[in-house]
Amino acid sequence: MKKILVALALAVLILTSGTLMSIPHVKADTSEAKVLSYSWYVAPDDTLVATPGDLVVVGEIQNVGSNVLGEVVVSGYAFNSTGSLINTGEAEAFGTNLNPGQNSPFYIDFIPDPTAPIIDPNWAYSITNVTVFVSYVVDSNTTNNPDLIVPTGDVSASLDASGIYTLSGFIQNTGTQPSGQVWVVSTFYNASGTVVSLNYTDYISDSISPGAKAMFLATPVDSSIGVSSSITNYSVLVESTPFTATPTPTPTQTTTQPTATTTASTNPLQSPTPISLGTLIDSVIAVVVVIVIILAIVGLLFIRKHKKTEKLDLPPPPPPE
Repeated sequence: MKKILVALALAVLILTSGTLMSIPHVKADTSEAKVLSYSWYVAPDDTLVATPGDLVVVGEIQNVGSNVLGEVVVSGYAFNSTGSLINTGEAEAFGTNLNPGQNSPFYIDFIPDPTAPIIDPNWAYSITNVTVFVSYVVDSNTTNNPDLIVPTGDVSASLDASGIYTLSGFIQNTGTQPSGQVWVVSTFYNASGTVVSLNYTDYISDSISPGAKAMFLATPVDSSIGVSSSITNYSVLVESTPFTATPTPTPTQTTTQPTATTTASTNPLQSPTPISLGTLIDSVIAVVVVIVIILAIVGLLFIRKHKKTEKLDLPPPPPPE
């Protein structure tokens, strides 16, 4: 029994090691991405944060390496005026599959420690310094569709009557194949080039045909804090999933073998099946044998009847004296 268990364990180890060796290691060096700029504020509502009053840091990272970055995680430390670490947070950049040189915004929600005995509801206002850095990077073999672009002149920005900054534009498919699902990540900057807000749309289209366009709208998150008035520039990152064509079902060829059917003929002139000479002789012999047997039986019956008749014709015995 022990030998069987040992053999099974070795088999599992061999199979597992083969599987692990086949998985590519895609974790990259954090130096492949860097933080370009960021700013922070106290969230007025729960648009993206866990609770109103949280500290929010918005910023932008850039792919400074030579590989496509599938995922970039940014971490931050928040300090008060005395240099004490008050809180930490982390978040994944909104952009995925970033080519070298591409940028992506991020949004970190510094959630208070729920295990702390006392949580000051105004703790975020005590923060005087925030340090942000790239903490995790993963390479990717997938890229966004390069044929999806924002044509020059097809995007504009404006302030509406309530003072909300609105970005509107079109995404065009300049390729020859339909796209997959498409969405837009927008980054908003102030006059000094520092990121002050961002926007992440839902899917603006499940697919864009070659040469066609799809419209998008983007407004800054947490716009009620008054960042709209400070926005002087923006950038747009178009993201997409690979196009997956719906496979056309292949017709299944079914071969039907014909079934032989016996049909009785109604033709009265149908020729009888010929009887061979051997069959005829065998039949005659059988008939002869039967006749002989019948004659023998009849003969026996006749003899028995005759003897019985003779016995009946004997004279009666004489009377006793």
